[in-house]
Amino acid sequence: MPSTIVLGAQWGDEGKGKIVNLLASKMDFVVRFQGGANAGHTLVIDGRKIVLHQIPSGIFNHHCQNIITGGCVVDPESLVDEVDSVVKYGEKVDHSRLKISSGAHVVTRMHKWIDAREGGAVGTTGRGIGPCYVSKARRIGIRLENFIDGSYKDLFNSMFDECVNLYGLEKEKRDEFFVPLQVSLEKIKPLIVDTRYIIHRAISENRNVLLEGAQGAMLDLDNGTYPFVTSSSTTIGGAITGSGVYIDFTKRVGVIKAYCTRVGNGPFPTELNDENGERLRKVGSEFGATTGRPRRCGWLDLKLMKDSCMFNGFNSLALTKLDCLSGFEKIKVAVEHDLNGKPIYREFDGWKEDISKVQSPNDLPTNCRRYISFIEEYLGVPFSIVSLGADRDRTLILELEL
Repeated sequence: MPSTIVLGAQWGDEGKGKIVNLLASKMDFVVRFQGGANAGHTLVIDGRKIVLHQIPSGIFNHHCQNIITGGCVVDPESLVDEVDSVVKYGEKVDHSRLKISSGAHVVTRMHKWIDAREGGAVGTTGRGIGPCYVSKARRIGIRLENFIDGSYKDLFNSMFDECVNLYGLEKEKRDEFFVPLQVSLEKIKPLIVDTRYIIHRAISENRNVLLEGAQGAMLDLDNGTYPFVTSSSTTIGGAITGSGVYIDFTKRVGVIKAYCTRVGNGPFPTELNDENGERLRKVGSEFGATTGRPRRCGWLDLKLMKDSCMFNGFNSLALTKLDCLSGFEKIKVAVEHDLNGKPIYREFDGWKEDISKVQSPNDLPTNCRRYISFIEEYLGVPFSIVSLGADRDRTLILELEL
């Protein structure tokens, strides 16, 4: 069984959660390797919707172990709430199902407080992710291993005092910030372990392992639309460093939405500030899973997708929300950008049919199949999955040798 990685090819919100949940039925391990509670993976299972922020999307496959690696930043308070929500759904969440790296950094209320003050220019989620990665880079952060050995208290106090002295945080908030952190860390303590060796052993034993990315390639700290990016490596390189294990991925799946969306600030060449953009937002329910913010919507940008394929070496693609394009008379796709960065479009005839319940690729309207074929030809990568709705049964498997 080959190791598989699933990554967003755009600015996130491509529907990775559904794709991972679909593939996880064949997996022994699903691994989250970067990001934190700023990600929101929406799953629809048996008609019920649940949003995961930190827990990997394989948690609803009973035989699957789920791992949060050291490349992630963990918000213990929100993680406890998320575990409770999954348990209420009827799933078991204990050390046999979920493991968290002792090397993962801890998001504190100080980080969220700083994010609320400074994150507006970039358009962050306000979850403290960026400031936590800053603490990591400055080598002053708290890792989960610091809770195990008790050194987290001194690290917390040092960080709190800095916020008081540099940013004017009220001294009276110390206990308000510390006590909930301490309580939540105690609750997740049984889940904390050095996950590197677990992943390495699984790879060595040829187990079925899937790595799940958060956000998308265009939000990568190094290769994305900087400075309007996230604080971690969302591309395949981040999977190696985040997991702490070299993995030779046989299946490298890029998830592409049939149009483009973006949350927050930053360049968006194909953005539609007209009735078409509003229509996409409405029919696609394009509101952030983490923040509820309306997403910016536009046509598919294949020039950027070509770059994403280059970053990640995709050899398989999953196309999502194709059903949302039904009813458009004309559909545009950006194939290049001019010297001013404006998109150069290729226009396609649309289709009127509702395709959400199509069971075979051959039953898709002719214009729809032409749209898919053009994307494949332009990117030079075949589609293995086409999603026609949120439910798992609204999925066409075109080529999936796992």
